[in-house]
Amino acid sequence: MNKRWAADLVLGVRLAVGGSRTSWARLALTATGVGLGVVVLLLAASIGPAREAKSERVQAAALDQQRYTGPHHTDTDPGAAQRADPGTPQRADPAGAPLRAREVAVSWQGRRILGVEVAATGTDRPTPPGVGRLPAPGEVVVSPELLHLIQTDDSVRARFPERVIGVIADAGLPRPKSLLFYAGLPDALTADATPTAGFGVTGTGSTLLPAYRLLMVSAIGALLVPLGIFVLVATRLGATGRGRRLAAIRLVGASRAQVRWIASGEILTGAVLGLFVGVALFFAARPLARFVEVEGVGFFPTDLLPDPLLGALIGLGVPVVAVLAALVALRTVDVGPLGLVQALATAADVPTRRAWWRFALVGAGAAVLVAISVAGSFREAVADATTAVLLGSGIALVLAGTGAVLPWLVGRVAAGMRPEGVAPMLAARGLRADTGVPRVLSGVVVVLAGSLALQVLLGVAARLTAESALDSDADRWVLDVSAHTPVRSLEEAIALIGGVRRVSEVRAHQQASPVSALVVSTDCAELSERLGVTDCAPGAAYRTATGRDVPAPGTQLTIDGRPWAVPAAKEVPGSANGLFVASGSDPALASAPPSELVVVGDPDQAFADRLLAATGRVDRGVALTSEFRDIQVELFTSLRGGVIGGSVLLVLLAVVGLAAAAVDQVWERRRHTAVLTANGVPRRVLAAAAVWQSAIPTALGLGLAVPVGLGTAWLVVPVERFHVDWAELATTVAMAAFVVLAVSLCTLPALRHAIRPEGLRTE
Repeated sequence: MNKRWAADLVLGVRLAVGGSRTSWARLALTATGVGLGVVVLLLAASIGPAREAKSERVQAAALDQQRYTGPHHTDTDPGAAQRADPGTPQRADPAGAPLRAREVAVSWQGRRILGVEVAATGTDRPTPPGVGRLPAPGEVVVSPELLHLIQTDDSVRARFPERVIGVIADAGLPRPKSLLFYAGLPDALTADATPTAGFGVTGTGSTLLPAYRLLMVSAIGALLVPLGIFVLVATRLGATGRGRRLAAIRLVGASRAQVRWIASGEILTGAVLGLFVGVALFFAARPLARFVEVEGVGFFPTDLLPDPLLGALIGLGVPVVAVLAALVALRTVDVGPLGLVQALATAADVPTRRAWWRFALVGAGAAVLVAISVAGSFREAVADATTAVLLGSGIALVLAGTGAVLPWLVGRVAAGMRPEGVAPMLAARGLRADTGVPRVLSGVVVVLAGSLALQVLLGVAARLTAESALDSDADRWVLDVSAHTPVRSLEEAIALIGGVRRVSEVRAHQQASPVSALVVSTDCAELSERLGVTDCAPGAAYRTATGRDVPAPGTQLTIDGRPWAVPAAKEVPGSANGLFVASGSDPALASAPPSELVVVGDPDQAFADRLLAATGRVDRGVALTSEFRDIQVELFTSLRGGVIGGSVLLVLLAVVGLAAAAVDQVWERRRHTAVLTANGVPRRVLAAAAVWQSAIPTALGLGLAVPVGLGTAWLVVPVERFHVDWAELATTVAMAAFVVLAVSLCTLPALRHAIRPEGLRTE
């Protein structure tokens, strides 16, 4: 018995590889389809290890600001000092630290160029990964991408007047196109830097916002569901021809069990060959990762190595799923000795049991979203990592159910159609037996529904992030400065920028004991903007009605080493904290270094770029207070780029799958089509039927994707924040419809070949 099933399995393999040219073409088509799916699966399995490798490089280049106890810890054992002092992390000892460094960011055309200004203060000179030696003042080491910009763009070159002494190697870059630099710290700003033991930290937590995790899980669900559908459809290509061969084998005496083993061997051959094709394509295309980057998302080729467990699951799962799909499909047909029989479903005999699990997926996902939304607000939900993952899982369930509902819906609609025209009638009859095109189209529907939902979620997350960050009026740019920043040189550089209308110095003094106090000193123009006062004069003091940290009149404070008595303050409407004093008459307040410069100028990003370019030539540590918001928005932008890249890749796979499934259907029905042509059916009617056969499921899919995508987002976000960009929605839907219909038009050449008289031949 064991030898018999093995012989049947081998016979299936021989039928797949040793048949006619048709068998070879069918095997090549199946292997190509499965191979493309395996490439994307391996890429998805590599994302986790790639992110870990990227995180390790980032940690290796991070500044180590723990306590420094001696030079031997830097080179031999960076963690020895921590083990000697197991308390909370402390700042490095200035007397023993080998380095002083500070992290800076340079803004250029909306992109952030990150860097570290460093100076050696000890005998040891630890270097960051990928850097040969520490740069001295007036020297800089840059990443390859930044070097290219310096060489090709004068505005970038103006930001880095230092001499370039080297290029950062791959070991010191998070991604191939990173914009990074290490510059020598000017002597005048050494006191403003942090004592540092070296580079490299361990045990850092995740920097991803819970909302980002929510959207990332949702995106993974939206992208992997159609991929699985595509792989299943690829394994089912040529199923009709396979069924006819099995019927012939049944005719010569094979049992049903033998037929199943033979079918398993044949489909297993295509799946295993496709697996090898996919692995070969993946490793052949992996070097291209260095040159491909979407919205700041990119990896080195060596990073893209699938997780061993996931790789093993893919290697075993693809053939097993292919065989199971083929065996399940054989249950719907009768492979008897007289041929292949498959009953066409009608509106009355579509079994209900085929639909319940499809709607159960949608219902389960919607129930999870409703439960979480009822339990708390959207802001509270995304603030917790576990809840965010549950939300993402609920969205993935809804999308998976949507992909499963479409083929069932197409079958029900096709079974109930009674069109008058010949072309729609032929299309409806073809849809009753066609499972390939609706299944591949369901992948497009899942991508479309997921992109619509993510569009709304990304917009809400970006707005929530912007609201939680410091914000200012459109024409007011707030610069953070340190106590050692040369303010006069900075103001002179700002004055040379076109469009500057005012520069105000803001000095803030805060103390927690013996009395909690915050004193803010600035000029009358800035006070008028902040508090709306109209009677400001030098020395005037104000407090808001509900503000805190306001010391009582007469309280003695020490500001910049000088005694200062708190004056009586006038109360004004508002809720700003602290005591506000107009500058110009108090030498104690004027002696303190400013903490902020408020620049009033043009309300556009170009002015901000010019402003940061001018301040960067004086001190790169000067930054806009709005950069926190920009950093978080950059996370959502990178996620959007990843979703766009994945969606484009899956749409391309869907195009290949739709074309393969449509051509396969035309080829398998070539005899029926030739008979219709021989009996006088015009060719234009057959062509119109092919278009109708794609247009009907396309219309149903788009009609299902739009409400599901928007409804999913509506269940997640608060009603008052629900907003849809209808122009973008219309563009997305139109592009999806165009892709599907364009693929159907591409099948017309195959249809013309099928209606030739040679199509009447049979096996």
